[in-house]
Amino acid sequence: MKKYLFLTLFPILALADGHGTNYDIVWRTINFLIFFGIMYYLLKGPLKAAYENRINSIASRLEANQNLLKESKERKEQAKKDVATAKIQGDSLVETAKKEAIFAEEKVKNATEFEIKQLQKAFEEQKEFETRKAKKDVVNEILEEIFDKNSINLDQNELIDIVHKKAV
Repeated sequence: MKKYLFLTLFPILALADGHGTNYDIVWRTINFLIFFGIMYYLLKGPLKAAYENRINSIASRLEANQNLLKESKERKEQAKKDVATAKIQGDSLVETAKKEAIFAEEKVKNATEFEIKQLQKAFEEQKEFETRKAKKDVVNEILEEIFDKNSINLDQNELIDIVHKKAV
């Protein structure tokens, strides 16, 4: 405040000298101050508005960059979560595949064992059938030999012994 008072009183003090000297510098200073005051008055609003616009522009760009950074961090975190979920699902799928492989192996093993048992059973039945068939054929052969040849006279006990020996 004192500066403004001094600047206002300075031209009056400079003129109060009264020696009749040329004080052109004083009038030029007063003109400059008036010119500066008018320029300040006229340009104060637009300069202030331009300065505030510049500040707002920089702030909005900074805010946009901050939002972009925040958004990219969120996407990064989401990507990390997605990767973790994918790993968990991958592990789950591997476990499921292992269990299915074990199940399929057991199923094939059981089916093979069942088929082997069926084949063994069929083999045993076929063997018994062939054995009985062979016994019948031998008995028929012996009986035909005996009955075709009348020269051999055997009683019933001897005939049974012969058949028994041939069968065993």
